[in-house]
Amino acid sequence: MKTPAPGTSDHEQSKLLDEIEQLRTALENSLEENARIIEDRDRLLTRVTVLAGELQASDTKSTKLSAMMIAPERIVDVEKELKQSQVAEELQVAFEELQVLSEELEVANTNLERANEDLESRVQARTREIEGLNQELRRTELRLRTLIEGMPQLVWRAVSGGDWTWASPQWVAFTGLSSGDSEGMGWLEAFHPDDRKTALDAWSRADAANGLSFEARLRHGSNRYRHFQTRARPIRAPDGTVVEWLGTCTDIDDIIRLQRQQAVLMDELQHRTRNLMAVVQAVMTRTLRGSSSLEEFRRCIDDRMAALARAQGLLSRRGAYRVMFGTLLREELGAHLDLDPDGNAPQVTLSGPPDVPLESSLVQTFALALHELATNAVKYGALATPTGHLTVRWEVVAEEAGMERMHVDWRETGVTDVPAPGDKPRGGGYGRELIERALPYQMGAKTSFAFTGDGVHCTIQVDVPCDNTRGEANHV
Repeated sequence: MKTPAPGTSDHEQSKLLDEIEQLRTALENSLEENARIIEDRDRLLTRVTVLAGELQASDTKSTKLSAMMIAPERIVDVEKELKQSQVAEELQVAFEELQVLSEELEVANTNLERANEDLESRVQARTREIEGLNQELRRTELRLRTLIEGMPQLVWRAVSGGDWTWASPQWVAFTGLSSGDSEGMGWLEAFHPDDRKTALDAWSRADAANGLSFEARLRHGSNRYRHFQTRARPIRAPDGTVVEWLGTCTDIDDIIRLQRQQAVLMDELQHRTRNLMAVVQAVMTRTLRGSSSLEEFRRCIDDRMAALARAQGLLSRRGAYRVMFGTLLREELGAHLDLDPDGNAPQVTLSGPPDVPLESSLVQTFALALHELATNAVKYGALATPTGHLTVRWEVVAEEAGMERMHVDWRETGVTDVPAPGDKPRGGGYGRELIERALPYQMGAKTSFAFTGDGVHCTIQVDVPCDNTRGEANHV
């Protein structure tokens, strides 16, 4: 008789064992009945043998008596009487009972053979079914293992209370803890010491909450910590008891960093919006005051709003990086003349480090100042005459307490028509007012603006973020 294949589920094994037990009981009953019938048959055979012997002895004795005492004509009658004696009757009954028992034994043997064949057939069928289930179970286990090992999450199994019984290869690869070292409460070693109580508290509530969920920092094998979301659900038996817990740890470190960055960007956006509105209001007020006609106001305000728009474009494209001074300068000059890829033109020379960052809150005001300088150079200064030349140089100088300060030198040469010291400013003087008053007020800058014998000479000194922000990729 075949036994059930290993690896079947508890339900299938229990069902098969019940069927086998029922058939075994029926088989035992049939065997007992068969043994009883055989015993009765043997007993009757013994009785028949005894009776047959007695009958034979009676026949012999009768024959002798007949020969000695009975007249020949009486022998037939005496023999007839002997055949009708009690012994003959008992023998006949015994033969009849023996015949009945033989028939019953034959029926019992037939039923027993059928029961045995049925049992063998059913066991074979159930064994084939269980073998098929085992093959499907192995395929399912392979698919599940492939799925688990291909997941980005760190997967684990545990019993109630947080005692781990298994850890996935992802957990081992990330934490550097082996599966054996992580079993029991060994997994706690991978969590940040400040977060271990959070994990244990979550496990203490898990049974009542029918789930586990907490955020904590996990140590990478390189000794760096990253934020993970740990979750688990209980696997229950049919009676509702918890068999084990299946859980995952999901890396959410990038999400948390992005959320923090988003909060910073939202704060910066609100600040920048308020600052932009204030700048626009101030520009419009100053432009209106310096304009002699509505047409002049429209022309000037369009140019200045365009400068602000270019600055906003740089701020929006920078992402998580700062706007570089060189980029802002080329953007403003490029709005008035064609520059080569290095930012130069036949009448323009630019010289300075490419990675000098500006505070985001100062970009708009700085852009307006550069716009006014470029506009005046194109209209009245070095870029308005074929003999003129504009040279802009900048450098960063380290100061006390780890601060850095950028020095900008804007110098125009070759200008023949330079205003006299007492002349009215060309263009309304808004650019000079920005440089001499707005930049020192809003940026803490030190500035100078003067007309030399052959053009404008302007200097600006302003604090810039320290060197640790420079050298990053994707500066704009």
